[in-house]
Amino acid sequence: MTTPVSVDELQRAWAAVVAGDFRSAGTSRRRSPAHPWSPDEPRIVVAGAAGRVGATTVALGLATASGRTTRVVECGPMHTSGLAAASTAELGITASGWRQGSRGRVFIDRTTSTFQSIDEVPAPELSDCELTVLDLNWDLVLIDAADCWMTPLLRSAPMIIVSVATVPGLRALENALQLTGRATTAICVLLGPPTKKWPKSLRNATPPAVRATDIAERLFTVPLDASLGLSGLNPDPLPSHLVAACQTIFDRVIEDTKGTENHASI
Repeated sequence: MTTPVSVDELQRAWAAVVAGDFRSAGTSRRRSPAHPWSPDEPRIVVAGAAGRVGATTVALGLATASGRTTRVVECGPMHTSGLAAASTAELGITASGWRQGSRGRVFIDRTTSTFQSIDEVPAPELSDCELTVLDLNWDLVLIDAADCWMTPLLRSAPMIIVSVATVPGLRALENALQLTGRATTAICVLLGPPTKKWPKSLRNATPPAVRATDIAERLFTVPLDASLGLSGLNPDPLPSHLVAACQTIFDRVIEDTKGTENHASI
């Protein structure tokens, strides 16, 4: 008789397969150090509830809106990069394999490898920046199941979860809130129109945890931009309305971290 398997077990099993835990004997994996990553500067984590929902755009928008010397660390494999064309100057590749660039006061670190598993991603370099914004750019199930420098950030760092203002996007956001255990602490961002302009069908489809973030004023929207949708992120300045929306989100991060260990120098 077959025993039923829960969805959670299936998700974790798939994460283990992708991470390489079931590779045949004799196959070795390079792993990044499992020690915690503890930079001197404060950090903000930006995670997509699903792929291609605009998390990288929000991460760059937050760095721009901060008004600080800030770096964006894009953690995903190089073939998934949304920042490949975003720098105005390329600064070279570090010994640990991070390609560095800049655009004004914002610095960009992105990877230079197509990793077989999340554990192979090297920890970011030390930085003199005042703030680091991490664009995780990995499936949250994989990060949660891994033993790498990113895993503790799901629980400890100020976190922004990004999705899109569609019914599937709301479902993905709900799942991300539940998976990370950050339903009451994460800031949620939806790319799309303001909530007051949502069609009735979208409002009615809002799941309970997402609805709770809206009531708690932890749900923000960022308008879609047609030009970015067509060309992607490039060296041009970000649209002013996008930066303004990210400024509001950044102000909320500051408010949330006041009086906490995560406040540091934000």
